[in-house]
Amino acid sequence: MDSNSRTERQDCAAVLRVIGQELADLLPLHLEIEVKGTDFVVSGKGLSESETAKKNLLSKVWRALIHRDPGTDIVDWQLNSTPFNRTYSQDDLSRSDEHHFTKRTGSADLPDIYSLGERLRIVGRLVNAKGGELVRLTKTLNSVSFQYRDKDGVLQSEEYSADDLFRIQQQYSSDREN
Repeated sequence: MDSNSRTERQDCAAVLRVIGQELADLLPLHLEIEVKGTDFVVSGKGLSESETAKKNLLSKVWRALIHRDPGTDIVDWQLNSTPFNRTYSQDDLSRSDEHHFTKRTGSADLPDIYSLGERLRIVGRLVNAKGGELVRLTKTLNSVSFQYRDKDGVLQSEEYSADDLFRIQQQYSSDREN
């Protein structure tokens, strides 16, 4: 990878946060991000963007978690999902970041770890901390796995559960306060 491309993508955390914010309304059940040159190619399956679909999902999740409804099945959610494909250039990401900036400022609260943008941002921070360059990221309902090239150009792979990401976020927050 040439140094110019590396410079344009140096803040993986910011890029992934923006992509997560852009895709949050799709409620992705499965998400893949692949870096191709300076573009981020995103594909996945999400729930319909309609309010009815979102309410149905929330209702199913609520019944499954609180009432342990045996009729609620992840297979139903998968059958109601819609595939999506997007490509984000560096210019697209900059414009979107400016758009979302006002929503992020002014709150001293810790970002919601359950938001897609925050989960992806944590992964980006992990890649940044290792001096790496993201190659591919896959998010499922239960985990996020990613591949990156380390400082020496060696391909590395890692996977984290939602609980792991929560603990990492808490550690970052604690470190920032100290």
